[in-house]
Amino acid sequence: MSAVSIDNVSRTFPGVHGGQPTHALTPVSVEVGENDFVTILGPSGCGKSTLLRIVAGLDEPSGGKVVVRGRQVTGPGADRGMVFQSYTLFPWLTVAENIEFGLREKGMAKSEREAIVADYIGKVGLKGFERHWPKQLSGGMQQRVAIARALANDPAILLLDEPFGALDNQTRGLMQELLLEIWEADQKTVLFVTHDIEEAIFLGSRCLVMSARPGRIKADVKVPLPHPRDYRMKAEPDFLDLKIRLTEEIREEAKKVA
Repeated sequence: MSAVSIDNVSRTFPGVHGGQPTHALTPVSVEVGENDFVTILGPSGCGKSTLLRIVAGLDEPSGGKVVVRGRQVTGPGADRGMVFQSYTLFPWLTVAENIEFGLREKGMAKSEREAIVADYIGKVGLKGFERHWPKQLSGGMQQRVAIARALANDPAILLLDEPFGALDNQTRGLMQELLLEIWEADQKTVLFVTHDIEEAIFLGSRCLVMSARPGRIKADVKVPLPHPRDYRMKAEPDFLDLKIRLTEEIREEAKKVA
């Protein structure tokens, strides 16, 4: 059984003030296996984020359905963790309290919450910052907290919508390596939306390329690169060949938008 089954999902947004509707997604069908890391590429406005929000249960499809581990998605659920480009931390909570939030909502015992929070603070490299407020952290550190908060709830599926898009290149590269280390250790099923072709290849075991709006899956490309991965892999011939192939796919769609 697939971890995520996207079955003929379409999305049309009604027109504003009597205007024409926007067809964001034409029927999309994708199967995502357990522990797969799938990256999603495409030109701006192609429906990447819309598709991810439908999987998260934050938006409803106009047609089709999404099934996660055998259950149809009808709304948000604890089986899916979402990380956005904006850090979405609670400014009135400390680092530890932000990570602990979902566990507290579940009614988990304090000692168990504290053990899980300490574990993820260690995994994302924030030991010593437990009592800091979000405003005291850099962008990269805030995004580490957001990832730790999502993972602390132990979701079956991790959904990330351009989580590193607002970071500088050096911090972005370090965050990519951190996320891969966590995935290699925990083996979560991941759907990751990005505009960055290098990022999509470096992180993914598969890369889905979406067409210009209305979005559809134009290509499903396997990434046969070994693990563990580090930044030096980005200069290797196999990596560069994949980058050229995906660049050509994206350029063709970007020209349609332009």
